[in-house]
Amino acid sequence: PTMTPANPDWRERLASLLRENRWVIGLELLILLAIQLLHAFRVIPTTAIFFVLLGWASLWLRRSGWRNVGLTRPASWGRTIGIALLLAAAFQAISITLIVPALEWLTQTPLDLSQFAELRSNVPLLLIAFVASWTYAAFVEELAYRGYLMNRLKDLGGDSRTWWVIAAVVSSVMFGMGHSYQGISGVIETTLSAGMMAAAYFLGKRNLWLPILVHGFKDTIGFILIFSGLYP
Repeated sequence: PTMTPANPDWRERLASLLRENRWVIGLELLILLAIQLLHAFRVIPTTAIFFVLLGWASLWLRRSGWRNVGLTRPASWGRTIGIALLLAAAFQAISITLIVPALEWLTQTPLDLSQFAELRSNVPLLLIAFVASWTYAAFVEELAYRGYLMNRLKDLGGDSRTWWVIAAVVSSVMFGMGHSYQGISGVIETTLSAGMMAAAYFLGKRNLWLPILVHGFKDTIGFILIFSGLYP
């Protein structure tokens, strides 16, 4: 059996609080929400970097790591890549043909992708977009939202199916809030996209590589369509 030291050090005492005290977990989540709101109101330029740094610190203090939230080699890279590509292509097709038109009709607000306007027919910018989408958007944001935030939300209520669903919904809404520059239609569409990434996380048995790849492929397809003048 594991022996607990009679006088645990500061890190062990803090680790115990971070693992077990729901008030402390709630405070950690409130900090994340405050960061997300600052980004939504464009006070700070990003949230994912802050989330990953806080996630790393929280996991380290809890004597855990990114492997424990799913950053491990998948059972089959080929199967994972194939499923990711299918999910990404299917979501983009449904989003472009059904979701976005419906949202624009309901909200009377077009999806605002004006910040990507210079991407059209611009090969160097397209290549930069690919690099950014696979590093920051796919890898960093999935660590931040699916790896850290969603798992921390689950910790607040316990490892039950209900709390996993709540965690997926709340983390997806917060992810959507970070895309306020796309207008209300964009926020809702991105929230649904985040929900699809959360579903991919569960489909991959809580392995982060499936949502990372889905995210990367989805953005890649979107950038190619914008570059080609096919969307929006």
